[in-house]
Amino acid sequence: MSIILSLNNVRKNFGATEIIRGVSLDIKRGEKHAIIGPNGAGKSTLYHLISGRHNVTSGTIKFKDKEIQNKPPFEIARLGLARSFQVTNIFPRLNVFENIRCALLWSNDYRYSFWHLLGKQTELNEKAMHVLEQIGLKDKALYPSGELAYAQQRALELGIAVASDAELIMLDEPVAGMSHSEAENAVELIKRITQGKTLIMVEHDMNIVFDVADRISVLVYGELIATDEPKNIRANQKVQEAYLGEVATSA
Repeated sequence: MSIILSLNNVRKNFGATEIIRGVSLDIKRGEKHAIIGPNGAGKSTLYHLISGRHNVTSGTIKFKDKEIQNKPPFEIARLGLARSFQVTNIFPRLNVFENIRCALLWSNDYRYSFWHLLGKQTELNEKAMHVLEQIGLKDKALYPSGELAYAQQRALELGIAVASDAELIMLDEPVAGMSHSEAENAVELIKRITQGKTLIMVEHDMNIVFDVADRISVLVYGELIATDEPKNIRANQKVQEAYLGEVATSA
């Protein structure tokens, strides 16, 4: 299986404080990969480095064999990498359909074609409705996005990532703040929507992590202490001491 994302000795300093300390990691094309670790481990910072929101201090990040460290987020997104945030990131004043259609524009070669009337682009609009059907929001197509329930907004955010035709989708705590039933539905949606794509996920719910992930990386104080299959991570004494604790033995 080929490598779609490769981090080599990535470091990030904020002033004199080193937050990410020499992270090296290869993500295989098509795999479901979870990054876990205690609060303050640097997980969100690592996400920001990969997606271009922060510049690296040193080291390289390659996506599809192209170096992307320190590139602006929009350039990285156009290469086929999409991410979500801990706080929902949608266009709240647009309706649900318009959010998805906006995400489809670049990947469908509309880009700067200001002379196109989007309402008359039948194929584009059909694709948007198909994505809404995939994420279970077809009946909410004309609903203001900002008025959706929280779990529906998270589903819309996932739909935006899919509509952008991303090959790699990065989710940051996708079920945080959801009820148990909402989280179960969200996990099934994530599995279905990311089929055939590469998924990287930061998540604190270990039951979800062990259910979804093919491999798990454990980040502690900015360093990777283990990367392995879920069963081996569960049994890893160093990981248990650093993070999992009773979760690993009782889950």
